[in-house]
Amino acid sequence: MTLLDCTLRTAGQLTGGRPSPRLVVDYLAVCARLGIDVIELGRVHDPAGRPPCAELPPDVFPVVPPAPATPVARYGPRFAVLLDAAELPAGDGAAAAAADRIADRIAGIPLPVGLVRVAVRYDQVAGAAVPLGRLRDAGFGVCLLLTEIDLASYPELDRCLGETAALGPLDAVFLVDSLGSFRPERVIELVQSTRAAVPAPVGVHAHDNQGFALHNTVVARSAGATWQDAAVHGIGPGAGMTRTEQLLALLGTAPADLGPLLELIATHVAPLKRRYGWGAGPRQVMAGLSRIPLAAVRGLDPHADAG
Repeated sequence: MTLLDCTLRTAGQLTGGRPSPRLVVDYLAVCARLGIDVIELGRVHDPAGRPPCAELPPDVFPVVPPAPATPVARYGPRFAVLLDAAELPAGDGAAAAAADRIADRIAGIPLPVGLVRVAVRYDQVAGAAVPLGRLRDAGFGVCLLLTEIDLASYPELDRCLGETAALGPLDAVFLVDSLGSFRPERVIELVQSTRAAVPAPVGVHAHDNQGFALHNTVVARSAGATWQDAAVHGIGPGAGMTRTEQLLALLGTAPADLGPLLELIATHVAPLKRRYGWGAGPRQVMAGLSRIPLAAVRGLDPHADAG
């Protein structure tokens, strides 16, 4: 199993791109001790937007602690960034040029980013082929995140997975619960269909609108998904996502080993939750049940963050 932790990216979304340096340093140290496989640092944009890893305080890079030389974490974590294909310019030439610029900028990040996750809506996969190929040619591992996949009809799913298989080598293909609408039976169906059609490991990114994030992540694993996304205390806009501490506990991490992570939550993350209030309020639940974007649900829980 590969555990990818999204905490820095999602915390950056909530805090306007500036989680505290102490949170970042303490979090990276905890990840190294727990053997987290991949740490997603933030979103990466074309140069017209924010720079890569704008969510991270610049002064954190020189003090990133090395992973301890223990059997569980002897190789240390890998680092990833997220790219939204919808933010790239239209046209193969323009998209390729933007991907080349992004690759150059990622290479300049003071942490060894080796993985780029490209998010694309399930019915627009073919349009991601050129930028994804350019990133792969630049030496990065690439993952595809299929967003809003729960909305795909059976013919649309077949077409999506066929286009995904045609993209070439992928480190993983993630099924993203963009609307917080996944039900366990749908998760099993999507994982099994993806495994049958795409020669790449399958992952799941679950949101907690209906309180199913952890359950759906475990169900996906039982169906053959080998990559799981999570975030500490579920941190993220809207309902939040699978909680890293709960997933690790379910996978057998000893309570004593979880101590530093729980301390991180108490010290840094719980105060953020009190301030930003992510979680499954009425709007989030209604959006998940109805399979619609959170912004489309009006009149309930006006203080909730958009997902």
